[in-house]
Amino acid sequence: MGLNKERRTRNRKRQVVKHPCVQDPDRELLQFNVRLAKARQAQADTNRIERKAFREHARVENAVTAYARELCARLEEQSFSRGLTLRSIPESGDAVLIVQLSDLHFNERVDLPSNRYDFSIAAQRLAKLASRVKQLGKSYGARKVVIACLGDFLNSDRRLDELLSNATNRSKATLCAVDILRAFVLDLREQFEIEVYGITGNESRVNKELGWSDELASDSYDLMIYQILKRGFAGADGIAFKGFRSNELLFEVLGRTFLCLHGHQIGANVQKSVQEITGKYAAQGITVDFTLFGHLHASAIGDYHARNASLVGSNAYSEAGLNFCSKAAQNVHVVTPGTIDGMKVDLQDVSGIEPYPFAAEWEAYCPKSERKLHTPSVVYQVVV
Repeated sequence: MGLNKERRTRNRKRQVVKHPCVQDPDRELLQFNVRLAKARQAQADTNRIERKAFREHARVENAVTAYARELCARLEEQSFSRGLTLRSIPESGDAVLIVQLSDLHFNERVDLPSNRYDFSIAAQRLAKLASRVKQLGKSYGARKVVIACLGDFLNSDRRLDELLSNATNRSKATLCAVDILRAFVLDLREQFEIEVYGITGNESRVNKELGWSDELASDSYDLMIYQILKRGFAGADGIAFKGFRSNELLFEVLGRTFLCLHGHQIGANVQKSVQEITGKYAAQGITVDFTLFGHLHASAIGDYHARNASLVGSNAYSEAGLNFCSKAAQNVHVVTPGTIDGMKVDLQDVSGIEPYPFAAEWEAYCPKSERKLHTPSVVYQVVV
């Protein structure tokens, strides 16, 4: 018994008593590895986000570069402002006509039983519009026409892969649009002095996101078309491009102030939305007498505003997807010292109208209205 007691005493002395503050080396190593793995994962996530942002930026920049290169190549092929012979500017006339030009969607193709649209029909409809403007000018004794360009002159592909692959199509469509609008302006210039103002639309933007700042919203094909026309008519007598803004623009005619919008900022209650927008200008001491906008492709002329239809008319999306039918039309307003008379010009039927000449080999279309009918569906989705 004494021997066993002595052995137990020696064994107790050999046991190492761990202090509670001393940690297990294996546990410390495990915690360090976990922290290292979390830091590595955080860095990997940051790199992935940065690479994704760079890829999208690089794709957009490459697409814009390709678009500019193709556009410059097409401009070199076209003698835009050569051989122009313009009549003298009329010296008499108290009235001014405002042509409300919006939602032209030049590169959209429509082939429905109720409506057809392509570049040739667009050229016919603008020729018909010019003839109606000339008739009104003679009736009212107008000497000047103000063209208010309210955006959405082209449809755009905003998928990143399509941006690059369709660069040639967009440059050709841009030049076709410029060709037709050039003929439209020259047609009106035969009888009137011309002033042109412009803003951007929402469908013709280059970026995927809808921008409201000048820098983002001006990344638009509407601005490109305006600037090409401005450059082409530089120095032309009686044709002046007076200004372009991203979302809103003011101009004056015979002492009346007109506000240009595209219309995507207008709510369901049109009168209320218009008064809210003009109210912010009233707070700045600016009285807006009349507001011009489009966007919904349906004509509506009121006491203080006028909504434009489109040059397209009904398309596949509006008829099949929205059950909404409309006609091709644009608005014209006659401004005299005491009145503003607005009217819709029906452009749906262009039978017997000779289209403006344009480079037909540059035709390129964007079937966006049909693509809107296809609702994407998720076949298999994993949610973590």
